[in-house]
Amino acid sequence: MNKIDSVFYQQLALSPDFEFDIRVVRTQQDALYRGFGKYDLHYHSFWEIDYVTRGEGVNIFENATYQFAPGDIYIIHPYEMHNAFPDDEIELYCIQFSEDSVVRSVFSDAEYNGELAHPRFRTVVRKSEPHHAELERIILNTLNEWRERQVGWKPAVRLSLAQLFIELMRNFPAPVDDVRPSRTNRGIMQALNYINSNYTHKITLEQAAREALMNKNYFCTVFKQQMGCTYYRYVNTLRLHHACALLKSTERTVKEIALGCGFSDISTFNKAFRKAYGISPGDYRHSDQPVILRMDDSAEP
Repeated sequence: MNKIDSVFYQQLALSPDFEFDIRVVRTQQDALYRGFGKYDLHYHSFWEIDYVTRGEGVNIFENATYQFAPGDIYIIHPYEMHNAFPDDEIELYCIQFSEDSVVRSVFSDAEYNGELAHPRFRTVVRKSEPHHAELERIILNTLNEWRERQVGWKPAVRLSLAQLFIELMRNFPAPVDDVRPSRTNRGIMQALNYINSNYTHKITLEQAAREALMNKNYFCTVFKQQMGCTYYRYVNTLRLHHACALLKSTERTVKEIALGCGFSDISTFNKAFRKAYGISPGDYRHSDQPVILRMDDSAEP
């Protein structure tokens, strides 16, 4: 497989009155293959459930690579960098939806703020695993409602996706060491949209706080509560992930990559990269390390 060329924010055009859609991937072009022998990772603010019905290939997430085959189900959390790279023709259904406007509407506030708050699930469910059949049945029902669009199909989809969340929580929770929250309040979500669209440029804490309609100190507190890390670490992680992809896929100099990813100078970039990953950008470029590295929890800009 070719190297990752870039990482970008995908703006999904979901209807504001029903933030739900299904995209069918059947070719390399459908899978956001960009041509010229290059590939992209992307991320978005919505949930995505991928269901493979035909063909094989590789699914890359921000810190892991998976071979996919018919029957596989992938759970992609908001803002999780990912993409599927098919070996040839495939059929893969990407169910994309807003948790707040589609799933949450089925539950009462008390139910949602209790055991349903901050859901975090496993990345992949294989066909051979226990409870796969129930998960597959719910997905097939969702696809059927979407195709046929009979009277009441939208509330039927809401109920189906709510059932999907319950099944995932009961039988496919994330490992205990993966505790990143996926839900945020509206102010932080607005700030995240701004950060994820502009992190390769010079952005400030004050600008992000304004997007959230909060003062700077309160924004820092709420951001850390919601995201499990500081504002600075979050921005730094996005920039370093982007830099990892460019180091592996382009011939740009380290300085060009540092400035192109939003760092003020090459010295700051080198220091942040080594502190996060224990290796210099140059050594990483020539190593066999994965395309995207997980940032060390102790790393700060």
